[in-house]
Amino acid sequence: MNFSHIESPGLIVFPEIVRSNIKLAIDMVGGDVARLRPHIKTHKTQEVNDLLLEAGIYKFKCATIAEAELLAISKAKDILLSIQPTGTTLSRFIDLILNYQKSQFSCLVDDYLAAEKVNELALKNNIYINIFIDLNVGMNRTGIVPKNAFQLIDKITNHLPNLIIKGLHAYDGHIRDFDIDKRIDHVQQDFVDFYELIDHIDPKNKYELVVGGTPSFLVHRTNDRFVCSPGTFVFFDIGYSNLFPENTFKMAVQIISRVISKPTSSTICIDLGHKSVAAENPIENRVRFIDFPNWTLKSQSEEHGMIEVNDHANIEIGQIIRMYPYHICPTVALHQNLQVIEDDEMVGEWVVKARNRKINF
Repeated sequence: MNFSHIESPGLIVFPEIVRSNIKLAIDMVGGDVARLRPHIKTHKTQEVNDLLLEAGIYKFKCATIAEAELLAISKAKDILLSIQPTGTTLSRFIDLILNYQKSQFSCLVDDYLAAEKVNELALKNNIYINIFIDLNVGMNRTGIVPKNAFQLIDKITNHLPNLIIKGLHAYDGHIRDFDIDKRIDHVQQDFVDFYELIDHIDPKNKYELVVGGTPSFLVHRTNDRFVCSPGTFVFFDIGYSNLFPENTFKMAVQIISRVISKPTSSTICIDLGHKSVAAENPIENRVRFIDFPNWTLKSQSEEHGMIEVNDHANIEIGQIIRMYPYHICPTVALHQNLQVIEDDEMVGEWVVKARNRKINF
């Protein structure tokens, strides 16, 4: 592969692998694209939005107003903002609804006073807003516990006329058991109250049930009532590859770095600091070296990464070092673009447009 024009530190992406991962996700829900609502927080690019749309997917999930707007720019039909909007986020959300009327927007709600604020702005702008009730199934980050949700649903239905409850949302990012049988048991245990709530309020199956992320996708995909919302699958990463069987999703993005110094007889320095790769994990769980599987990243500063190599006699200054990230989502957000590789050549760039907090609104 010709790396002469590849920027480092940087990311390279292989579109054919992205397409393959999208096809596999669709196959895993029996070909029913209505059962997928992929989260775009991983890629944040219009190009991947377009690939998902080309594959027939029309429902999406996002975490920021910029991501929601990028989906609207991509002409996505159905966009769920997976937060409860407050303050300026709420006013910007209303702006999106008013300015991108070919897209249908919805948001999460788990609190009546917050719902009142959404309803107030809906009334003021003479619009109706779709909402999903956000349920806490054990992650304890956001959401109302299912046992208390019926009262909230009843109160919104009877007192907030400009809000339309479209469905329920349950994110279980805490369920990451390595053993798939234990993961299945974990899901069944944590979703008991969720199932009871569904039976109580939704006997006619009118609500959309948006559940899970990438690790629990292997479990939820088997339930025909559930709409699954994985995000990492488009690019995939080392962190989640350990939770999936072989020959499922493949790594579509690589980190490219170069050797910039050989300060001691057993160490090399590369131009990959913690400003270029997700650094929330311990140093040993940030990257995996593709061509040198026995190497270990020992330390990082802002623009430098130190690697223990034992003997660097055959390593040259300027040599390309390829890596897979442990956590792809925040890694992508650290880069302005992904360099597109086809037939072993760079053919263009995908701009990470939604890494910014604002596009237009």
